Amino acid sequence: MDYPSVWNCEDTKFHWYCDNEPDVTTDPERPPAKKKSKEEAALEELERMRKSLEGKRALALMHPSPENLKAYITAQEALMDRASVFSDVWRRVIWANPEINYQLRNPVNNAAIQVRDSERTQKERSSLKEIAKEWGIFFVFRTDCPYCHRMAPALKLLSDTYGITIFPVSLDGGALPDFPKPAMDNGMAKVLDVKQVPYVALGNIKDRRLIPLGSGVLSVQDMVERIYILTQTQPGDLY
Repeated sequence: MDYPSVWNCEDTKFHWYCDNEPDVTTDPERPPAKKKSKEEAALEELERMRKSLEGKRALALMHPSPENLKAYITAQEALMDRASVFSDVWRRVIWANPEINYQLRNPVNNAAIQVRDSERTQKERSSLKEIAKEWGIFFVFRTDCPYCHRMAPALKLLSDTYGITIFPVSLDGGALPDFPKPAMDNGMAKVLDVKQVPYVALGNIKDRRLIPLGSGVLSVQDMVERIYILTQTQPGDLY
């Protein structure tokens, strides 16, 4: 727009800026807000409740007036009520959906535990004679070790019952009553990384694999269970 002078323009404009039309820009149309998912909304609500409860607890601790304590207790009980409903619905869902019922795989009541343990023991014992065809047990001991003397009869019973071969290895050159002719340690203890006796490990006759069974006194049932788990199952199968 032309004006007689830079000093003379519309009264509504500031001097020196006659030719500058106001820059009127419009905000671009904003995209619609993304709708929150149910999970996002629930997380926000849970966080709000948690912060509210923490705030009421802090206030009650710092200023333990009857009013503040009552507000905190009321909020806490409301949250506990929600937890109770959650637990109740949880068990109803578990009862109605056996495929997600962990207790069917690992029962907690005594009657079911006895059935599970009996079946597992039967399976372990029946498979051990087959396992004995490929696996033997290295038994590392010292004659001055009282626990080794206690462990030896259990290994002898295991061998007599299931036919699994025991390879006794003496660290001090002595013998035990149940194993009068042990092998002398020729480096086997180092190979097995023996740190404490009595020590037992599985050895595969065919491929020479070595699998530690454990240290200390183990019962026959302990060894049967460990042999079965280590040779016949994968991690997580029995959990």
